[in-house]
Amino acid sequence: MVTLRKASPVELTQIYMMGYDAWGEHQSVAAYLQECRSSTKYQRGTWWVLEEQGQLLSSLIIYELSNHVLGIGSVSTDPVSRHQGYATAMLRQFMTAHLAFNFFLFSDIDPSFYMRLGFQAVSQENQSYSDTTLMYYPEDFHPAKDQLPTYF
Repeated sequence: MVTLRKASPVELTQIYMMGYDAWGEHQSVAAYLQECRSSTKYQRGTWWVLEEQGQLLSSLIIYELSNHVLGIGSVSTDPVSRHQGYATAMLRQFMTAHLAFNFFLFSDIDPSFYMRLGFQAVSQENQSYSDTTLMYYPEDFHPAKDQLPTYF
């Protein structure tokens, strides 16, 4: 049975490595891990993991943006566990457990992945970047322009 829980500090290296192929940007493993460990952005958030029998499958980081608004970042799955629905299961479990909240995320992948979960892209004129798509959830959350995060 898969379980969603807050990550422990001793798991951070394994969590960071889940995203190395996507975010390592031609860095050595040592340089990438040092960047992650010293990231003030990562230190501001709370890491969550999806695990099964002690094996970490997927992870994400949550940022408290404002009252009842959370930012979801760094969604990743261990390379050997990809394409098995773990990231989807993790996101569904997290959002179900936090129904009182609205969410933002920046999608570095095809936004259709998140649209299948009910996320909507903010209008094109409110997109701050060309290489990532700002999205929100649930559909009935209508953030004002001044509520849109520039990044997190």
